[in-house]
Amino acid sequence: MAVIEHAGYYENPLHKVSHTHTSCEIMHIVSGQICLAAGDETAALSDGDSVLIKSRQRHDVTVNRDKEYKRYITVINPWEIKKLLTRPELFSMLTDTSKSGIIVIKNKPDIRPGFEKMTDIFSGGGNIYSELSAALAIVSEFLDIVRPGGEKAPERAGRVLSEKVREYIEQNYADNIKIADIAAENFISEGYLAHVFKAETGMSPREYLTYIRCTRACELIRYTAMKFSDIADVTGFCCANDMSRKIREYYGLSPTEIRFASP
Repeated sequence: MAVIEHAGYYENPLHKVSHTHTSCEIMHIVSGQICLAAGDETAALSDGDSVLIKSRQRHDVTVNRDKEYKRYITVINPWEIKKLLTRPELFSMLTDTSKSGIIVIKNKPDIRPGFEKMTDIFSGGGNIYSELSAALAIVSEFLDIVRPGGEKAPERAGRVLSEKVREYIEQNYADNIKIADIAAENFISEGYLAHVFKAETGMSPREYLTYIRCTRACELIRYTAMKFSDIADVTGFCCANDMSRKIREYYGLSPTEIRFASP
C-alpha cells in the first residue's frame, strides 16, 4: 500500500456531507473560508491555515461561497507510516481521537510547498520512500503543535539533522555511502548521528540505507526484467548475493520468489 493515498489541488467548492476516512485527511487552505465540524469540535479556517483530520474522525466541511475557494488535500495512510519507520507518537497523533479529532495550524502559508511536493509525488508516481519523506515533513508540523510544552531546541535540531540525512540517503543510496563521511560533513560523531537519527526515525542510518536499497531493488525485481546482478549494482549492493541476503532478511522472500510472485 502507499503512504500517500491521494493528493491534489482543487478550486471547486465542497458540499456539506458528513463523512469519515480510514486514513487521515490533511487540508491546506490557499484562499477562501471554511467551517470544519468534527464531533463536538468546530474550526474556522481561512487563507494559510491547515488542518489534520485524524483517522476515522467523522467530519463535514462548509464553504463560504462568497469567497474564492482553493485548497490542497492529501490523504495519508497512518498504518503504512507506522509499519515503515515512524516514531510511536506520530502514529498516535494520526489515529487517537480520544482527546481531539482534528489538529489545526493557523496562518502558516509557508507549509504550502509541502503539500505541493506531495501532490507532485502522487501525480508523478513516486516510490514509497519519497512519499514517506514528503508525508513526514508535513506530519511533523502538526506534531510540533501537539507536543506538550513545545519542542525544545535540541529536539528540533535533531529532527532537522535527521531529515537532512534521510534525504541524502534517498538521493544517493546507489553510491558507496559511508555513514562516517555523513557524520564528518555535519561536524558530529558517527555515534551521535546514529543516536539522533534512530530517536527520530526508529532506525539507525545504516538500517535506513539498507531499507531504501531493499525497497528500490524489490521494485526493479518485480517490475523489470533486469538481471539480479545489474539490480544489485544500481541499488548500491556489493553483489547479487548480498542483495539477496538483505532482501530475505527484510521480506522473508528471495529475489526469485519476488519476481515470480502473483500480482
